[in-house]
Amino acid sequence: MPLAFHTWLKPRLQHHRVRHEGVLGTALELQLLADNPRSARTGEAAALAEIERLEGIFSSFLPTSELSRWQAQGRAVVSLELRNLLREAESWMAHTYGAFNPAVAAVQALYRQNPRPSEAERSALQTALQGPLWRLEGRVAHKLTPLPLTFNALAKGQIADRAAQAALGAGRQAVLVNLGGDLRHIGPQGVRVAVTHPFHPADNAPPLAWLEICNQGVATSGHTWRGQHLFDPRSARPVAQIAQATVVAPSAAVADVLSTTFCVLEPMLSLALAEVFGVGCLLVEASGQTHSNPRFEQQRIR
Repeated sequence: MPLAFHTWLKPRLQHHRVRHEGVLGTALELQLLADNPRSARTGEAAALAEIERLEGIFSSFLPTSELSRWQAQGRAVVSLELRNLLREAESWMAHTYGAFNPAVAAVQALYRQNPRPSEAERSALQTALQGPLWRLEGRVAHKLTPLPLTFNALAKGQIADRAAQAALGAGRQAVLVNLGGDLRHIGPQGVRVAVTHPFHPADNAPPLAWLEICNQGVATSGHTWRGQHLFDPRSARPVAQIAQATVVAPSAAVADVLSTTFCVLEPMLSLALAEVFGVGCLLVEASGQTHSNPRFEQQRIR
């Protein structure tokens, strides 16, 4: 996801702000309200350590990660973290009508090889994407598909949540994590975040919207300025109608999954699902038309 937010914390106590490049292949911006610089640095180190630990489990890019090793083996006893990720992914696949699918990277690979794949190629992949993709038996996970699985649209949000939780502790009262556009805030006071305009992404361009969030996660997904990287696993085709989707949720993980999902689904279905899951959403169509629900509007700063 793009780095979609300009963020800051309201001044209080000592404001510690740091940026790290190359974290999970993206940028990490961490802000803390702490009693003193030493406490802030302790929180920063704890967040970085938790990100590194979870990357070693969830990464689809590291060949040594637990996820990569399980995929290579096809069957393995997996950790509690990976087992829970697989279970949550199963749930999201069911509740999003298949719009969330960890094997969707195969569609991107198909179109990268040939921007105009044959109908036979597309249809075969469409069938393979319907699964089943894996099976859990107690602590053992069986991979049932030859397609590569990536959980970035869920795992990155979970990592942002866990990093924020890890950063808190003695002498630290609030934290804001921005992990490549997956944002998580924990603290007693709200923070303001700006949602980048999908058609005007320059740093000095006016934002599409301002929000105030508190103890929530925010994520934005889209394809207008990163190029085409979102695909519909139900049809094995690129998505075209939605240019950008922003979701405000109780956690970054939920916001991450649904912002990706809402780029795939039809706008009215996304708005209906947003009400079911109790999240705010702002959708921007490629035509420029926008859709939002009451929960999002309640947090919008006019």
